Amino acid sequence: MKQIRSWFCALFAVVMVFSSAVEVMAYSHPGGTVTASEFTVIKAKVTAGLSPWKEAYAVMMNDANLGLLVNSHAVANWNVPGYYADPAGHIAAKGGFEQDTQAAYAAALAYRFTGDAKYAQKAVALMNSWATVNKSNGGTDAPLASAYIGVGMLNAADLLADYSGWSAADQTVFKNWVETVLMPKWNARLNDANNWGDWMMYAELAYYHYANNETAFNDLVTKLKQKIDQSIDSLGFLPAEATRGSNSMWYHFFALSPMTASAEIVLHATGENLYTWVSPSGKSLKKAVDNLFYYANGRYTEWPNEYGGKQVYNTFINSNYFPLNMYEAMAEVYQNKDFEIYVSPYRPVGGNINEDTGFYHNQAWVYPTLLRSSIIEIPDPGFVQVEAENFTGREKVGTAATTDTGGGMMINSTDNGDYVYYNYLNLGKGVQYFDFRYSTPATDGAMSIRYGSPTGPVLGSTQLPSTGGWDKYETIRVPLTGASGIKNIYLVFSKPTAGSVANINWFSYTTNPNTVRMEAENYTGQSGVTVGDITIGTEVIRRVGSTDNNDYVYYNGLNFGLGVSSLKLRYTTPYTDSRIEVRDGSATGTLLGSASLPRTGGWETYSTADINFQNASGGTLEVSGSKNIYLVFKRAGGSAVADIDWFSFTAK
Repeated sequence: MKQIRSWFCALFAVVMVFSSAVEVMAYSHPGGTVTASEFTVIKAKVTAGLSPWKEAYAVMMNDANLGLLVNSHAVANWNVPGYYADPAGHIAAKGGFEQDTQAAYAAALAYRFTGDAKYAQKAVALMNSWATVNKSNGGTDAPLASAYIGVGMLNAADLLADYSGWSAADQTVFKNWVETVLMPKWNARLNDANNWGDWMMYAELAYYHYANNETAFNDLVTKLKQKIDQSIDSLGFLPAEATRGSNSMWYHFFALSPMTASAEIVLHATGENLYTWVSPSGKSLKKAVDNLFYYANGRYTEWPNEYGGKQVYNTFINSNYFPLNMYEAMAEVYQNKDFEIYVSPYRPVGGNINEDTGFYHNQAWVYPTLLRSSIIEIPDPGFVQVEAENFTGREKVGTAATTDTGGGMMINSTDNGDYVYYNYLNLGKGVQYFDFRYSTPATDGAMSIRYGSPTGPVLGSTQLPSTGGWDKYETIRVPLTGASGIKNIYLVFSKPTAGSVANINWFSYTTNPNTVRMEAENYTGQSGVTVGDITIGTEVIRRVGSTDNNDYVYYNGLNFGLGVSSLKLRYTTPYTDSRIEVRDGSATGTLLGSASLPRTGGWETYSTADINFQNASGGTLEVSGSKNIYLVFKRAGGSAVADIDWFSFTAK
């Protein structure tokens, strides 16, 4: 009998070891919010100092370092009154848990990036404290708040599941806390139709993933599919969140955040893609995400009356304003360029901040910029001309018809402190200057070019010299520093005396930082030419004309950088024997290059020609540094040569 008992005990031990091994191997850790393979890719980008990962990493590490100073706010009974019944009590009760969770999650991430045990130890200390001190929670909003904040502790636990400094015994205590204190409240509201059910589901999925409970996890995946089918209507709205009046759009975001975050855990755990899954009745997360984006992207005033009517939304949003953190993540999930453009001006995005406490309000999509594996490249647009009246918004600035060539509208009434802004200007890999078409009789007006807000960082500034009157227009070039990527651009006007600063018809720029495009009429000086306008279809072209043999225009201080070997010229001519020369320093200076200008078919038909630089022996010539360049017009035995619209070059 003793022998049988010994055999049985040995067999039981083997079974338990095998069971334990199966449990450990159920899911990969980390593998909830971010997988180990994703970490490898992201860490390489951070190490290489690539944007926006470099900047996003700095945000996370700042939170982690501040978190090292945090002492646990765990309480035996965590009581959270309803927000609408007791706002002050609600905020006060949540603040400590928000701070602890933010510190724990940031520290866990910092450990995965740096390997420094001090961060892991801080996260473990905070999780252990709550697990041992907190015995109950109560109050109207405790179930919801414990889910949308507490899930951050679970995400931290996933990141540290394999950390040797977090003992198996302590992890067992942590799991018991979740299962006995938090989970009963979550289960009671799991089937709620609104965001409550969504947050309970996200928290439970995060827990079952961390705890390697495949059966419970898979059951929840089935319920999540049912939730998607039942909570999203045929248009992509969430009817259960449509009763919130002017805050309905916020609550749509507040419900979709945990639903999409749940889909991320499911994708990592099982490989099933619920982001693109469509229910038998045609419902999908994608439809809801696309629908919310339509309104959040500048159309919030169009939010339908049947879903709450006109919505509350800040004009000047920042990197922690809803719904940026979710769409930062969704841009990569759906490879959606519109989402990418939408979030770009606000990077790095950290998360949705609770304005009452200063900590992350909830733990869905925290540090989404950092935790992306890739960024969608938005192509440089090349040359861009922005009509000044096509602003996104303004402060007191007016509009009126312009007397400038080509007609159209302009902005006016640009008094001291007034501004206009243009959202989502694509400045590509870099813009060296803006060209402004303006008029003013004033001598003391100025303008600064800023991004992000009317008081944001300055990209460039200029005095606006008098053009001689409101009806006399000139073009001024304003050098820029740090102008790249997609930016919300603000033109801020200043003037020490009363009155308007200037009328502005348009401004333009070229996005390649090494490409310079010169409008031909913006010369330093000339001999024999005139400037005029021609309308071809809807295009108004301001060009240099009356270019007879040996006439010229010149441009001082062109920066050829480390080397330029050619110019590209846009021109028109009806002749077959027109030529142009490029000379250095004067109209008879060193010949850099010349080219025939083939007949374009008439004065209203434009073409481009390349003018290659050559040395005396006919080899390729690279010209570098600052140059005074002369374009000299040639046509043997004739008068008119060609009209010139612009020329461009690209420096090394």
